[in-house]
Amino acid sequence: MATTKKKLAEGIQRIYARYADKENIDRSLDAREVKILIEQAMNKILKAQTFERFRDGYIDIPRCNLIKYSSQSVTADASNNRSYVDLPALPISLPMDMGVWQINATTTPHAAYIPIAAQDWQVMGVGYTSGTQTDGINSSYLEQQIGYYVEGKRVYFTSDISAVSTVDIQLLVSDISQSGDNDILPLSPEYESDVIQEVLRMIGMGQISQAEIAANENSNT
Repeated sequence: MATTKKKLAEGIQRIYARYADKENIDRSLDAREVKILIEQAMNKILKAQTFERFRDGYIDIPRCNLIKYSSQSVTADASNNRSYVDLPALPISLPMDMGVWQINATTTPHAAYIPIAAQDWQVMGVGYTSGTQTDGINSSYLEQQIGYYVEGKRVYFTSDISAVSTVDIQLLVSDISQSGDNDILPLSPEYESDVIQEVLRMIGMGQISQAEIAANENSNT
């Protein structure tokens, strides 16, 4: 069953308030804090889930957690005869930069650029002087295709593709800070309870102090 940030937050608040006032859950835990913790829990569980799939021999990632960022501007780097694009969000850190799942020109959605591990590109030792390749191994292994590699929050392409103007980027990231309270979250149903339990762990497993209980009782009398 699909869930939303609001549903998860309300469920967590009710569990947390089980010793106090279940009907007035906002008194026991601020929903704004809960939503921040939900985002952190989702990122943690998503990364663990992905590594579990790697151990089982899968090289794919859970597609329900891919977020597409359309029409990201490409900038030319004339001094190195290449282009780059800044990532709209930081993806989950995975081997071989798989957090950046796919990049393609906005006008050609079915022709993705080829991902290259940043360390492999550095080993090749390709260098440029005034836009001309001067040393290193030739990149002909790409067979006339264009590759890209990730450095921090920036993606560099192996050629100048600024003529395409914009690209679409798919990232493995739980960017739910951009989601509204009632938007469907990119979370598989079987992991909803894991998110709830992780948030409760972070706030102390719903243990409310006697002082909080007394204050709540006094406010209801």
